[in-house]
Amino acid sequence: MMLAILPALDRVRRLVWTRAALRGIAPAVIGILAVSLVRLTPYALPDLFAVATLVATVIVLLVWRVATLRIMLLGAVLGIARNRLFSVPGAKALLATVTRA
Repeated sequence: MMLAILPALDRVRRLVWTRAALRGIAPAVIGILAVSLVRLTPYALPDLFAVATLVATVIVLLVWRVATLRIMLLGAVLGIARNRLFSVPGAKALLATVTRA
C-alpha cells in the first residue's frame, strides 16, 4: 500500500500548505507527549532507585553519547540484579528504608 501512495505523498509533501500544517502539528504532538510523560511519571518512577537510574541514564546519554542499546541492556541488567537482590531475606526491608528516605 505504501508503494502505491508514495508518488502522491511525495507531491503532496511539496505543497506549501502541507508543510505549514506539519510545522503546526509538530509542537502539538510534542505537547501531547510531554503531558503523557508527566502523567505517567509517578508510576514509572516509584522509588529513589528508579529516579537515580533515570538521572544517570540521561547524564550518560547526554555527556558521553553512549549507544542507546547499550544503555538499555545495562538497565535490564540493573533491573534483574535489583530483582534478585529483593529475593534475599532482609534485603527488601533494608532497601525499602534506604530508598524511601
